[in-house]
Amino acid sequence: MVDAVVVGAGPNGLAAAIELARNGRSVHVIEGSDRVGGGTRTAELTLPGFRHDVCSAVHPLAVGSPFLATLPLRDFGLELIEPPIEAAHPLDDGTAVALHRSLDETVEGLGADGRAYRRLVGGFARDWDRLAHFVLSPQTRRPSDPLLDARFGALGAMPAELCARVSFRGEPARALLGGMAAHAMRPLRAPGTTAFALVLLALGHACGWPVARGGSAQITAAMRAYLESLGGTVEVDRPVTSLAELPSSRACCST
Repeated sequence: MVDAVVVGAGPNGLAAAIELARNGRSVHVIEGSDRVGGGTRTAELTLPGFRHDVCSAVHPLAVGSPFLATLPLRDFGLELIEPPIEAAHPLDDGTAVALHRSLDETVEGLGADGRAYRRLVGGFARDWDRLAHFVLSPQTRRPSDPLLDARFGALGAMPAELCARVSFRGEPARALLGGMAAHAMRPLRAPGTTAFALVLLALGHACGWPVARGGSAQITAAMRAYLESLGGTVEVDRPVTSLAELPSSRACCST
């Protein structure tokens, strides 16, 4: 009997298993697919030797997550590559607006909206280490930085369309914010979509938007290797449809 069984070997399931294992608990992970990874899947979709990310491709939280930052994934084969430009949004006139790691370079590229962009995003980028605990916390807790957290909450609750319209005058800055907010998979008129844009823009300046050499699957491959070094075990190609199908354990975690 192990202390815990985790169902699902995507990044979240592996993170849960790692946290258990490095706190001295025995843990077994069960994955229905024939490989770990979940959304961090990489496959040869075209020609042999050409690997493509099937789902997620760019991973700012691979370096911006307070939890992942504590994992020695580089020791287990993970290499992150940061591009010279973090992201770009094409415009109708054939030009593009770019998100640079440098806040100053991004501001310069936004022309008349540069100062407004700095006011909107700069503080969150500068204080990302503190903001991350509020944005990514899995539980309700007393804010460690009430003013910073309250400002993010007030702005983030806005629909992205409204935030872009009241914050910026030009299309480039509005497009950059709207493109980031679209990662919410919600209409840009929906409340809360600005939060997605602010997080991704702040991460672009604070941590970058790296990709994993060899594909996104390398992130969870390194997480699996680290888990196994801690004594955890992983079983793939075993779908689970009922708790009754799980091996004996003192707890169960489904992700």
